[in-house]
Amino acid sequence: MSRWTHVVVLSLLVSATVAMLSIKRTDVPIINCDGANSGANDYKILIVGESWASDGRIFPELPRFASARLDGRGVTACSIGFSGRNSRLLYHELVEKFPRSRIRGLFGGSEPDKLLLMTGVNDTIQHIGAANYVEYTKKLVDYFEGVDDIQLISIPRVNERTFKPPSLYSAIKRNILRCFYDGCDYQVNDVYRIALWRDHPELRMIEYDDFIDEFREHEHCHTPDGIHLTGEYYHKYGTFLGVTMSVRKDRHTQIVGR
Repeated sequence: MSRWTHVVVLSLLVSATVAMLSIKRTDVPIINCDGANSGANDYKILIVGESWASDGRIFPELPRFASARLDGRGVTACSIGFSGRNSRLLYHELVEKFPRSRIRGLFGGSEPDKLLLMTGVNDTIQHIGAANYVEYTKKLVDYFEGVDDIQLISIPRVNERTFKPPSLYSAIKRNILRCFYDGCDYQVNDVYRIALWRDHPELRMIEYDDFIDEFREHEHCHTPDGIHLTGEYYHKYGTFLGVTMSVRKDRHTQIVGR
């Protein structure tokens, strides 16, 4: 086939793949809430993300350590986890299924004081392209305009290189997009991270590398899929976030770091 024929065939394959990506998932996002020293004036933390934010994996450690840093003030933390979604799908489902009024309902009708966004793993292993990751990450931040304190977590270091998709369909889709968007590279974590920093240096980040700096030699921290942490390390991750994220004792005082 000629060069142009290859281009046309690849474009058709990508178009078909993008159409398949638009098919809505039937599984519903998972909500979990936990707290520490709860009372009438709780500090309210919202976590939104993919599977890492599901099933209360980072509870009870996150609210417990946040409460300690707030001198024992009560903390209510709620997570909304969209398993398997990249940032584009997560954004659209959030807008459709979780209007701001519903989110406020998790906190007795009040806005959260703090938002943590845990996204990016599915963006890299599904190879949706750095530009799409940047665009929809910023849209997620903008969706929560009015929340005083928003932080994003840099994309976790997972096993991108030898990740095994769960089905033939997923493998074909991944390989088409990997070559269309990412130059056929398997490992694109840094590319996506740098693109977000370059285009939106104003976004406030928590560096995942301060928790686990690379997958190699940390395989024991992960389940066999190389993508998710073990239960033990999710709880350690909750501790890390509770200790590391910024918290505000009031609207004028902010504590950053450990």
